Amino acid sequence: MTLSNLIRRHSAPRLGMISGVFCFALLISISGCKEQTPSSSTANKEKSQGTAGNSSASSQGDHECENYIDNAMSMLEPERLEISSFVGRAVGLLNQWASQCGNLDADASSLTDSQKPFFKKYLGEAQLAKMDLTRFTESDAKFIRDSQLFNGMINAAIEGKSNDVERVTAAFYYCMSNIALNTNQQNVLPLTPYEICILGAGSAEQRAWIYIDMLRQLRLDAVLLKPAKEAPYKLLVGVLLNEDIYLFDPVLGLPIPAKDQPVDAVLIPNPATLAEVLKSPAILKDFYGEEAANRFSTEELKAPQVLITGRSCEWSTRMRHLEDSLSRKQTFVLYRNLEEFKGDPGFISHLQTIGKGILKDAEIKVSESPDKEIEGSQAVTGDLKKRITSLKLAFHAPVPYDVKLRKETPEGFIVPWGAPTKKLLKTRTAQLLGEQKSAIESYVTTRLEAGFPSDLIVPQETRLMHLMAAHDATFFLGVGQYLQGDYASASQAFNDYLRLYSGANQERRIAAVYLMAFSDAKSGKFSSAIVAVGETKPPAALKPAFPYLEQRWRTIRDNASKK
Repeated sequence: MTLSNLIRRHSAPRLGMISGVFCFALLISISGCKEQTPSSSTANKEKSQGTAGNSSASSQGDHECENYIDNAMSMLEPERLEISSFVGRAVGLLNQWASQCGNLDADASSLTDSQKPFFKKYLGEAQLAKMDLTRFTESDAKFIRDSQLFNGMINAAIEGKSNDVERVTAAFYYCMSNIALNTNQQNVLPLTPYEICILGAGSAEQRAWIYIDMLRQLRLDAVLLKPAKEAPYKLLVGVLLNEDIYLFDPVLGLPIPAKDQPVDAVLIPNPATLAEVLKSPAILKDFYGEEAANRFSTEELKAPQVLITGRSCEWSTRMRHLEDSLSRKQTFVLYRNLEEFKGDPGFISHLQTIGKGILKDAEIKVSESPDKEIEGSQAVTGDLKKRITSLKLAFHAPVPYDVKLRKETPEGFIVPWGAPTKKLLKTRTAQLLGEQKSAIESYVTTRLEAGFPSDLIVPQETRLMHLMAAHDATFFLGVGQYLQGDYASASQAFNDYLRLYSGANQERRIAAVYLMAFSDAKSGKFSSAIVAVGETKPPAALKPAFPYLEQRWRTIRDNASKK
């Protein structure tokens, strides 16, 4: 984002939280879930009470164990905006639960000697070390926070869908609409999944990562597919359903289209499977058109790299124990077994056997990228850190002030400024969780808050924060209206964005054109949609999408005119 452009262009929730944080001091004073050895002065009394006393103590211990988890999960809800202030306390509660209730021995390895050869085949040493921990870390706590976010996102995305193919396709579009593609590799930043979602932009691989994590909340397996020799733009997501692997392109933000599609579908409702693509190479050639040579080919898909994407803690024993201990109201998923466990053959076996061994010649491994990405985000320094901090500035807005308290000075009026409210962060979180109506209302007011009285002396950072917030709110307003199905309003919002901020963020500009065209097509304005993609020079990453969509929409428009 070019901040100077923003200045030149302007001259002038889910909020419910589970009560429980206040219990923390009480909880840490509790000795644990195990019954204490009775003192000699009370031994006779306890003996007379018999099993009733033991049952009461056990019940009390169970309640205390539940409190550890419930309060930790509450602290790690995505709506908790001061995550840094809660994460340490949540980790403390989780480790108290682990030692006193979770049957996790701090001095023992979570992997048995018989398991280690299997995992060493697919994971690196650093991954194994993180997976083998028996105590929870701050990274684990943030993973739990993210899992709750992804659970809310997937539930919003699949509402009203009747089968798994519809659900995974709807979830894909929801993810791609919320996270714009960074088409220039120089603009790709080391970010956590939470940051990617809040900022609403990422590389194709980052977008795929979020999508795969969303699907895990449905207990559906999905993987990244790359050619044996990696190349730009050659990246697909394969979603494992029954005996098929459905293909999605996170670069273009579109499913690979199956041969059979409804003739009047604006976007692609039916994704192709790997088996279909291997049987009919024309599917990829027709989809990618003139760019087919620079995209995944059928030959490359015969023996691709298959990457299981996830953080090391997702495969760990500690997350399995924690998920098993969640209450019924905590419906999010924390664990997936890589190897066989309790009758479940495991993720890797699922890959090796699906579709009668369609991936039998593929190289399968657990990607190290998620762990490295998170480590990189924590280690940023210098100009890169300043750049990321600058992008986050808008989400602190607005800064409150009371014009009635203004005082006149020779330079102008001054007012006391309050602490940043982080309203935009609250709004964006609510939007991701599916609360589009309230988010839209908040984005409208955020745009209005960019202006200040002309005679008011405003700190430079505060003014910039409000300008950036208005910029982001204008774009996210369109996203919310699009996701809500108000396509005419969405098109207008994206048009406003392009009119006001066309020079501020080139990546966001392309995303606005893309979604404006989708909105016009979905509202029946096919000529406008065709012009939007036809007259926009797409970046290299998106070249196949624009002509494909233009031709698709021309056909729908022309067929409609013949009726």
